Amino acid sequence: MDMRINFRVEGLSDLTKKLAALKNIEKDPRIDKALGRGGARIQAAVKMLTPVDTSNLVNKIVLNHEKMMEYAVTTNVEYAVYVEYGTGKLGDPTVPHTSKESWTYYSDKLQKFITTHGQKPAHMFTKGFAQAHKTAFEIVRKEVMEVIKNA
Repeated sequence: MDMRINFRVEGLSDLTKKLAALKNIEKDPRIDKALGRGGARIQAAVKMLTPVDTSNLVNKIVLNHEKMMEYAVTTNVEYAVYVEYGTGKLGDPTVPHTSKESWTYYSDKLQKFITTHGQKPAHMFTKGFAQAHKTAFEIVRKEVMEVIKNA
């Protein structure tokens, strides 16, 4: 007995093109730009959560394009870590700089000595990322789908 089954695959060449587009997606400048747009959303969220006194810190939270497909929201302000994690007994206890009970410093702004027991953590980077990472991911996902669709 001789049985034969014939079949035809339609769209195989389109699928091959789409798979090839995926193979090179990490080098696609459109995806890199989408990552930058997503990173800008995270940067904006971090800035919105940053406590403002002199505006120095909030104005120096930047989005750096480290290299292709790599962005970083960062700051070079030396006291940012203290704002992020807090200080003294009010700060995040897992961070070593929060172990002091109290300290005194001179405030140029107030023109007097101030004794403090610390400040609560703002967690602006941690919370900013948590708030905006899904939106950032969606921006990149849409661009990837567009690249595949047009391959």
